[in-house]
Amino acid sequence: MRRRLLIPAVPAMVVALAILSLSAPEATAQRDRDSIMAQLRQIQAQLSQIQSSHAALKQAVDELTAASAAQQDSLRKTLADGNVALERVEQDLSILSARIDETNGRIGNLQQEVVSMRQNQQPLLLPPLETTDGEGETSAESPDNAPSPPAVAAGPSVTDIYNQARIDYTQGRYALAISGFQDVLASDPRGDLADNAHYWVGESYFAQRQYDRAIDSFDTVVRDYPNSNKRSDAYLKKAMSLENMDRRSESMLMYELVIEQFPRTQHQRIARSRLEGLMRTTPPQ
Repeated sequence: MRRRLLIPAVPAMVVALAILSLSAPEATAQRDRDSIMAQLRQIQAQLSQIQSSHAALKQAVDELTAASAAQQDSLRKTLADGNVALERVEQDLSILSARIDETNGRIGNLQQEVVSMRQNQQPLLLPPLETTDGEGETSAESPDNAPSPPAVAAGPSVTDIYNQARIDYTQGRYALAISGFQDVLASDPRGDLADNAHYWVGESYFAQRQYDRAIDSFDTVVRDYPNSNKRSDAYLKKAMSLENMDRRSESMLMYELVIEQFPRTQHQRIARSRLEGLMRTTPPQ
């Protein structure tokens, strides 16, 4: 008789639990993968948004940079135009001052001529008497029967030379003006017109862009004529000469000196304006 192997019956619940226990790790891994993919998609979306924001910010920065550069160029052009206009005004003022001095010189010459005429006024002379000699011929005789002295032409005075040099300057004949002012200095080196002559020599060189020679003349006015009415002009024009020679630091120091030495004057206002212009255009160290 064959014996039968008896296998105990396994409850269906136990089988189901076994199957679930075997499939649980795979389901958990799938959920983890899904969660990771969702997080990656979220990070990618955030990264795309950041990139878009960065591109927009870069565009805005570029636009601001371009606008700032345009404003700086416009400001530089405005400052340059202002400096040109200021130089024209200063040149016009110099010419006007020259013409005023010329007019004053002419008035002074006329006054001197009037005084000289009054001092040298001669009494009225009667014409010489006509006499008849024995042969019936007439001859004219002066009261003293003496020939009149020959007229001597007087040369131009220092004032006349100075005034002519000023006229040459105002009309742009700078070489002739320099020659005339040097003649004034040669004729009367310590006279009343000497400091003005030195100054206008400097102005003539300045007008010809010979700034180193102009500075020498302006320095002479400042050094040798401490009471000259041209000292403030000489200081200012020396600073402008240094600026035109691109010696910025020296010109800035000279402008500061003008501001300090000549407060509440037109020279101070011009020096302050030009100094501020230099400070705005000076690159940082």
